Amino acid sequence: MSSSNFGTYKRAIVRQVPDSIRDHSEALKDREEQGIPIHEPIDLEKARTEHALYTQTLRDLGLDVTVVPADEATPDCPFVEDTCIVVGNKALLTRPQGAVRRKEIDTMEKVLTDLGLEVHRIHDEEAQLEGGDVVFTGHEFFVGDSVCSNLEGHDILADTFPDYPVLSIPLDEPKFHLKGVVCMAAPGVLAIGESEWGDRAWKRIQKHGEATYEPLWLPDKVFEDHTCDVIYFNGNLVHCKKEEGAESVKRFADRFPDLNRVELTIGELMKVDAGLTCCSVLL
Repeated sequence: MSSSNFGTYKRAIVRQVPDSIRDHSEALKDREEQGIPIHEPIDLEKARTEHALYTQTLRDLGLDVTVVPADEATPDCPFVEDTCIVVGNKALLTRPQGAVRRKEIDTMEKVLTDLGLEVHRIHDEEAQLEGGDVVFTGHEFFVGDSVCSNLEGHDILADTFPDYPVLSIPLDEPKFHLKGVVCMAAPGVLAIGESEWGDRAWKRIQKHGEATYEPLWLPDKVFEDHTCDVIYFNGNLVHCKKEEGAESVKRFADRFPDLNRVELTIGELMKVDAGLTCCSVLL
């Protein structure tokens, strides 16, 4: 995909919600290890209803959607974004941080191969890379140097897509994926959370980015800390619902009066740290 047709997609891949996500998501294990209480479990029926609406919305917006069945052995498998990076006809299968999540890769390799893509894998056991850390702008990649992705993974991304520079952006906890801090909201426009992480990311992009971007600053506060996680494609902007971020929705409307804006939620899966981008791969 060249910068001239950034955000132009024909297909999407999604994966259904397994029962096991309710009690065995990696996010729950992380909270248990950190002593963070889990207040309310995922309502599986509601999660599946929201996921089905998410899938249908992508179809309604013109994408041909491939739905991959859930796998109970991989609780976080609905978060397909983490498993691969796709640009044009080339895909890089990632190497997620968790061993259980790495079991998702073989299934995604078959899906991508069956769709006719040139598929590459990461064989370096020191490398970590998750798609939630990778922001493709059409000109370059911004990649989180985070708990989920490391510089060895960044180097493999750069080797796989040599036409596009890779800019590493340091990210520390509690933020764990770059797309929880910055996302592409439209060609040349970055949605950025108003936080210390967003501020640091923007300064690094301004100083070291290959292209020029405009920031759209969005609230990053309790109950409205995920609204920069948006999906832009084919002139559509999919973002949070008003009840999840009224101020953010207002800023989207003010900044993008000519885009087809669609409000969408995956609220139940947000209980295990999901965002809108997590649940699909566009190609």
